[in-house]
Amino acid sequence: MLELFNIDFIPVTLLDMIDIIFVTSIIYGIYSLFRNSRASQMLLGMIVLLLAGVIAQVLNLRALAWLIGSFQTVWVILFAIVFQPELRRILMYIGQNPVIRKFMNDPGSNASEELIYSVFELSRKRVGALIVVMRDLGLKVIIEKGVAINGQLSNQLISSIFNVSSPLHDGAIVIYQDKIIAAKCILPLSETVDVDPTIGTRHLAALGLSEESDALIIIISEESGKVSTAINGVLSRGINEPSLRTELYKYLSGRDV
Repeated sequence: MLELFNIDFIPVTLLDMIDIIFVTSIIYGIYSLFRNSRASQMLLGMIVLLLAGVIAQVLNLRALAWLIGSFQTVWVILFAIVFQPELRRILMYIGQNPVIRKFMNDPGSNASEELIYSVFELSRKRVGALIVVMRDLGLKVIIEKGVAINGQLSNQLISSIFNVSSPLHDGAIVIYQDKIIAAKCILPLSETVDVDPTIGTRHLAALGLSEESDALIIIISEESGKVSTAINGVLSRGINEPSLRTELYKYLSGRDV
């Protein structure tokens, strides 16, 4: 392999440079996904430990290398246990890669498209609806107070639930992955004092849940048929199909919406 230069007596080849670029890109990509999350500080701590371990080995500091190696093992195990949601987001982000989706039939992608189609079918018919999308299984209290469905996400099922003659049409449905977990779920109303006084109860409920969780809530207005979303305490009103698709895929991949 072509030798580029030496660091003391260590030769650096073109393959070494490619290896360093790949590792740096992976570390930066992981940090970008974890940035502004509770895992970011722990990730930085692990990187510092890894660098300290490499330096200790290069300098042949055996005791320090052994001690740091022990800490690294504990941190990796703790990281995997405590931060399962963030790790799941990384895997979901990888799964959303167009190259990977080209070679694999991604059921999550199919479910998302089915949901988007259903939302704008309800919008066209001016059927009011409240849809909670979760990327991590949670909201246990809200789900338990609703009616268990555990059915495959489909336009037919969503239309049936929100049909005005259905006993389940009041309240929200909760979606996780490609399943409708529950229906007729009651969401907490927002207590924000400066909220637009013209918005209805559905929008207040969506905003309220978005203030208390990291869920993405989709609202279809019964009066106008307009589609809105609420996430992280922010209500976006009157969005179109491409905007909803972008927002939904960003949310499910764990990126900032």
